Amino acid sequence: MTKVGETAGAQLGLGPASGRPDLHQALAALMADGPDQMGRDLAGATEVVQATLAEVAGLRPRLEALFGGGAGVVLVGTGMSLAVAQAVAPSWLVARRRAGFQPLLTVRESAAAVLGSADGRDWHTGDVVVAISKTGTSPETFAAARDAAAAGCAVVAVTAGRVSPLASVATLVVRTPIGDEGGAGTRSATAALAALFAISGFLAMGPADRAALAERLQTAVGSWDSVASVGLRLALAERTWILGLGTGAGLAAAGRLLWHEKVRRQAVALSASEFRHGPVEAVCSGDAVIVVDADEHLPARAAYLERLRSELAELGAFIVWVSAFPPPGVTGICLAGGGMASARGEPSPSMALEALVRLQQLARATAHAAGTYSDGFAVLRAIVKPVTGL
Repeated sequence: MTKVGETAGAQLGLGPASGRPDLHQALAALMADGPDQMGRDLAGATEVVQATLAEVAGLRPRLEALFGGGAGVVLVGTGMSLAVAQAVAPSWLVARRRAGFQPLLTVRESAAAVLGSADGRDWHTGDVVVAISKTGTSPETFAAARDAAAAGCAVVAVTAGRVSPLASVATLVVRTPIGDEGGAGTRSATAALAALFAISGFLAMGPADRAALAERLQTAVGSWDSVASVGLRLALAERTWILGLGTGAGLAAAGRLLWHEKVRRQAVALSASEFRHGPVEAVCSGDAVIVVDADEHLPARAAYLERLRSELAELGAFIVWVSAFPPPGVTGICLAGGGMASARGEPSPSMALEALVRLQQLARATAHAAGTYSDGFAVLRAIVKPVTGL
């Protein structure tokens, strides 16, 4: 395991934000693409998304055959895979309605789907189950997919490996060609998010659309300086709250996992509404709140979030807004706009992918500023042991 201070980072003299007045220059010197592994992983986001979309395009006839009827769709995963499933769920529902199908869709946590139907649901013959696992070896997700297949469901595995336990029970494998990943779950999460958007049919896949998405992501990856300075302030927070609505709620869950792995500080992910009805009372002036608004602009939603912003301002929290339309009075991480306000404020896959990259950058910057960054997946590998016997 390589820690900052042991490689190229040592030459920058990185350390905790509280004791380093020149840390802004040190963070900027990290650059968008390294020298740490997470930076190098993030620099490949565009390539990974494009390769993933090419994989889905090649499987389009088979995917249309599986999803072209009125069967229910179940998205299954755990950890980061569950977070991306939650983020794409609104888009799947919209896509199913547009295709004229009854939009039956469920997101299931893998273990709850295996351990005595802890979520109260059952597998239904004829459903299409999309099981997401980076390696295809997650015991919980493999067991859920195995049980679904045994119940007569078609299983689509979204995974980086064509050969794995999960792939062995799948009707179809959608490979996410992420290559090596050593900084955090960044390439895998971005690829899985892109794959799920593309499989749903909600993400435009024409050559011009894919080129525009590539340019958008490349611009986001390259603008490291604007995010690095925010990491300085986030590193000083006693506690970080990550909030979202719609697509943003799933992205907030992904952000919380990144905070656990890289920043190693307390982070809580909630929907904006859950947060306002109770947990907001626990916010202190030393806390930071990151709000993720990654869907098309909707005036009613904007008004709701403005109420949230005013409440947070009263509490003295440091507020970061990841959105195409950050309100005044906050630190904005601006996403490329989705255009004029829409009547429904529908999901925007391109905005969601960019927002995920931005959250990954924020976690990287905060970890470096806090002096907690290390390459690899040390926390999860040290604590979490695979569950057998499922």
